[in-house]
Formats: sequence, structure tokens, C-alpha cells
Amino acid sequence: MTTHVEVMVLGSGIGGSTVAAILARQGVSVGIVDAARHPRFALGESTIGETSFLLRLLAARWGVPELAQVSTSGGIREHVSRRCGIKTNFGFVYHREGVEHDPYEVTQCSVSEGPFGPESHLMRADIDKYLFDAAVGYGAVAREGVRVRAIDFSDALVRIELDSDEVFTADYVVDATGRTSVLADRFGLRDEPCRLRTDSRTIFTHMRGVRPFDSVEESSGQPNLWHEGTLHHLFDGGWLWVIPFDNHGGSESDLVSVGLSLDTRRFPKAEGVTPEQEWARFLSRYPAIARQFEGAEPAFPWISTGRTQFSSRQTVGDRWVLMSHAAGAVDALFSRGMANTMAVIEAFVPRYLDARRDRDFSAERFAYLETLNQNILENNDRLIAGSYIAFRDFDLWRAWSKMWYLAWNLGVIRIAGTYYRYLETGDDGLFDRLHAGPVPGSFAPDLPVAQVQFEACYEVMEQVAQGSLDPSAAVTRLAYLLGDGEASPSPLNLHDVLRRWHDGSMETQRLIHQWGRTAGPAALQQYFEYDRATIPVAAQKVLTA
Repeated sequence: MTTHVEVMVLGSGIGGSTVAAILARQGVSVGIVDAARHPRFALGESTIGETSFLLRLLAARWGVPELAQVSTSGGIREHVSRRCGIKTNFGFVYHREGVEHDPYEVTQCSVSEGPFGPESHLMRADIDKYLFDAAVGYGAVAREGVRVRAIDFSDALVRIELDSDEVFTADYVVDATGRTSVLADRFGLRDEPCRLRTDSRTIFTHMRGVRPFDSVEESSGQPNLWHEGTLHHLFDGGWLWVIPFDNHGGSESDLVSVGLSLDTRRFPKAEGVTPEQEWARFLSRYPAIARQFEGAEPAFPWISTGRTQFSSRQTVGDRWVLMSHAAGAVDALFSRGMANTMAVIEAFVPRYLDARRDRDFSAERFAYLETLNQNILENNDRLIAGSYIAFRDFDLWRAWSKMWYLAWNLGVIRIAGTYYRYLETGDDGLFDRLHAGPVPGSFAPDLPVAQVQFEACYEVMEQVAQGSLDPSAAVTRLAYLLGDGEASPSPLNLHDVLRRWHDGSMETQRLIHQWGRTAGPAALQQYFEYDRATIPVAAQKVLTA
């Protein structure tokens, strides 16, 4: 039996299900196949502003309300699951081996709750199934628990043979299978060795009985409770994530996601050491962290990875594309994975629909996706590699974290500004400007000077790593580069690189909007054209979707 679809999506996780739902909603015949079945575990559990605003933007543009519903914690509770957590902050607590934690050595970035509510900690088993069901509801033909046995490309179509002996043909293939990419294996696309600078590995699980860090350590005077956000325990050579799903009264979960990421050059994987043994040894070195996990038990056995990073020499071909996490991955630090996935989907869908109209599925037609995938990977790699260098010194971390804070704000500015203006005008042409900038895949694609600034800051970190610059001198250099940057919004006060609290409040957002309209670079002013009165109206639409 052979079934023809216009697009075959490989992988039914959050990326594959999102692109399948959007295309099916537009009347495209879509197939979606996955070796696993829903519900199933997946990493990538903490949202950021870019993720949430891209979901809202995609929902508004393509008429898929389910994407808006998963973009807010309130929408998730009402429509999807009560097993997800909330996120009011990014918390970073610095530790030194063998000594008690110094309460002063912390940083925190508050996440503006605003009219959309706080960001979310996603129980991915529930979220992914909800979006998968939405894709099927819009007409996607789904096959779960079945693998791709063979895939062959010709000038006319793609032939996909499943191990159930069923055969699909398609005009185009979207590979959203992640590290185990079917097409990367088929075409030998992986860089060997991986070209990325970051070199880390991870052990992870979900746990029960994890104590809020606020209950085991005295307050540092931070704006929000650590337990209300994504907590990162930092130390020289790595970091530990703590993502609670049980951190608000409406949650029906007792789980916390826990993962330990280690620089493999500092902490190579030891033969014969189990993940459980490695976890116990880690806790023995950091007493404050050990108190938080006293009595906690894993909900399933620890999973230990090899090197987390992978990259691809090519991500687009005739009749195929790799989605972001099939193209490459860096590290979970800063929770950028889902945002990168949604950014590639946002760029892909209109290009596919144009190609479908013209019956032209050549690689040249999707060349922009190649640039976008590769640049997203490279820039995120430098952001995270710089962070691993910064972990050796608390003041250096404080300074480098301002680079992340700037990148985070610049990313949200473009997406939120386009979204709000689209709601005011209904003009689809507004989306083109997201891809018109000269440096796609950077944190500020419209502004080359911002990329120059980022690369200069990363070079400072490289000098620290090479031993040619000491951390205190690097802090001074970063203060100059960040504080005087043309792309640095004055309300962020980036010259004060040793400030411990990063303010993401609505008041700061108001000041940034004012800066953008009056003093910001000309290339960014287009993203501040919206009336701020649109924000509560937009939130009401999303929350009642």
C-alpha cells in the first residue's frame, strides 16, 4: 500500500508536531511518523520570551490556536495539562567545591509576568501529545511506533518505506527527529568531529522530593523565590538545572526535572562509573546543593549522555530540510532550544508554501534556512562556550551574563514588536522584515554592529581561556564593550556588569519601548511602531483562545 502526502514530517515531538499542525491547517496533505509513541519523555522544558512570542505569532498568522494555548501558563492549565510549572525568573547560584555557599554569589533575572502571565516549565509528555493531536485533528496522517526503514529521493518525489512495510511518497520531507536524524544518517551530514566550541555531557532525570532551595539556604535578597523559576547551580566546570513542575498551587505534579551538565575537558566520562555514582559524588562536593536533594529520589533511572553537542555540514537539500534540533545542538543552558526550533519553523512555513505554489522544491529555494540553521547554532555555541569559561570566576560570570541578558532582550524585541504590529494591521508583509536583516541567525539580525559587539565580547572570553587575560581585566573589558554598544538599550544598564539582579519587569519593557522609539538604532525602530495599548488586548485574545 502506498500513500502520497505533500509533506512527510519525520518526528512528532514539539517541532515536528508544530510544523505538521500549521501545514495541515493550511490544507497541505501531511504525514507524520515517529518511532516512539505519545506520551513520552523529552527534554527542553523551560520556556523563554522568544519561545512564547513565536508560538503566539505562529498561532495568529496561521490560525492554529493550540499554539497560543501552550504559550502561556494559564492556557496550558486550562487546555492542556495541570502537570506543568511556572517560571518567574532565571536563577543562578554560584558554588565553590568543598565549602558552604556564599549567599552573595548569586544572580537572578526576573521574567516579566505581564498580561500573559509567567513563563512555563513544560511537562513535555503532555505538551507534545497535545500538539501532535492538534496536527492529527487538522488532517495529518500519523504513524506512531514505526521506524523509517528506507528513504529515497528522485527528481519527482521522495519514497519513504516504513518497517511496517507501509510506503509513503511525498513531495517534501521535514526532518524533526533530533540527534537521531534520519536524513543526517541517510546523507552522512554530521560533522565528524563536531565543530562546536562547547564540549559538555549531561546526566538527567525527573525526581521526587526535591526541596525548594529557598528552604535550605538563607535568602540572598533576590527579587523572586528560586523555586518559582528555573534554577541553575553554577560551579567551575559545569552547571546543574532544577526545573520544578510542582511550584504553584494549581500543579498536579510532584516532579522536578534535574540535569547535571559537565565540561568534558574538566570532567571526562569515567569508565565503570554509573550515573547514580557520579551524582552522589557531585553532591558530596557541594554541601548546599546536597541539602536541597536530601531524600530526593529519581522517578526513573538516571540517563547519561556522551558529548551533548552535534553539528551538520548541510541542513537543506533538494526536497528536504532539517529542523533546528535535527541540524545541531549545543547545551540546555539558557533554555534556547525550543526558541531556535520555533524560529526555524517560522521561517520555513511561508517558504514551503511559496515553493509548493511554484512546484519548486530545490535546495536553492530554501537556502535561507541553511544560513539560519548554521548561524543560530554558531551564535548559541559561542554564548554557551563563553559561559563555561565564565563559570571559573563569579565576577566574570556576572559580567558575561549581561551579554546573555542583552541577547535575550534583543531577540524578544523583534518578535514581540512584529507580533503586536501584526495584530494592529493584519499585514502579512510585516513578517518579511524578520528575515531581511544582513546577519540572519544572530541575536539582532537587523544590526551588524550587535554581532560585532557579541564577537568582541566572546573574544575576551577566549583570551581568558587561553590565559592571556585575567578574569578581573576581562570584567573591565566587558563593561566597556557592553555599556557603550550601539545595540545596548540604555534601560538595561549594561555598563554595570557586576549588578546581580537583571530586571525583566514590565516597567523595564516600557522604558525599552520608549528607548526604541526615540534613541534606539534606526534598524530597530521598526519593531517599536506598535501602540503599547495593544499588549493587554493581545493578551486577552491569547488567554481566551
